[in-house]
Amino acid sequence: MNRREEFSEWFREFFDEYYYETYRVYEPESRNESEARFIVDALDLPKGSSILDIGCGYARHAVYLARWGYRVVGIDLSSFLLNKARERCRNFGVNVKLLQMDMRSMDFYEEFDGAYIFYTTYGYFSDGENLKVLENIHRALRKGGRVLIDIWNKVHTYARFYNSRNDTICTWYYSGNYLILEEMKLDILNDRVNSKRRFFKDSCEVTSKAFSLRLYSLREMIEMFNHVGFRLLKTFGSYKGEDYRITSPRLIIVAEK
Repeated sequence: MNRREEFSEWFREFFDEYYYETYRVYEPESRNESEARFIVDALDLPKGSSILDIGCGYARHAVYLARWGYRVVGIDLSSFLLNKARERCRNFGVNVKLLQMDMRSMDFYEEFDGAYIFYTTYGYFSDGENLKVLENIHRALRKGGRVLIDIWNKVHTYARFYNSRNDTICTWYYSGNYLILEEMKLDILNDRVNSKRRFFKDSCEVTSKAFSLRLYSLREMIEMFNHVGFRLLKTFGSYKGEDYRITSPRLIIVAEK
C-alpha cells in the first residue's frame, strides 16, 4: 500500500473501539462539561436553540447541551461511536437526535440556530470537500445562525516540527491498555499532518491506524468563511476563552450567517 492509499478515506476506519478506549481516558466528565460550557458561551445562543453537533462522537458534549435546555442533533459517520452516544444519552437521561451521516453530504436546510465542529474534526478531506462542509453548514443554519469550528493552530503545529528539527515526530505513549507508537509526518507541499499509530498489547502489535489533517491558517479559514457567506465574529486560542495568538494550541472560530 502506498502512502496516498494509506490515508485515503482514513476516517471510515479510525473511529472505532481503539479510538474510544485510548481517548476516553483523557476525557473525564470535568473536562467534557467545561468544554461544553465553552461551546455554549462562545456560540452565545439562548436556551431552547437548535444546535447541530457535527462529528458528535460519543456525544461527550451534546449531552450537556441537551441537559442545559438546548435542542441538539448529533451526526457522525462511526456506527461504533454512535452506539456509545446512544448509551451515554440514556445514562444522562437526555434526548439527543443522533444520525449516521457524512458531513460532506449533509442536506439540512435552515433547520438550526447554531452548529459546531469540535476537537479537530475539520480538515479531514480535500480542500474542495472541506469547503463543501462549510457550504453544508451554511445551508443548515437559519439567518443569523452561528457556527464554531475548532482546529489545530497551523502556526503552532509547524513550530512543533521546527523545534524537532525534522519533518517527522515519533512518540511512544501508553493509553487505555495499549502501548502506542505514533509517527507524525508534516507534508509541507499539501499543508497536512499525516499520522500513523501502531497499537501494542502484551508485546504484540494488535492494529494500526492512520489519519490525515489539512492545516489551515486564520487567513485561509476567513477566506473560506467569506466565500460561503459567513461573517467572522470572534476567535479564541484555547477552551478557556483566551484570545487567539500564534502561540495558541488551538484556532477556534465563531462566525455568523
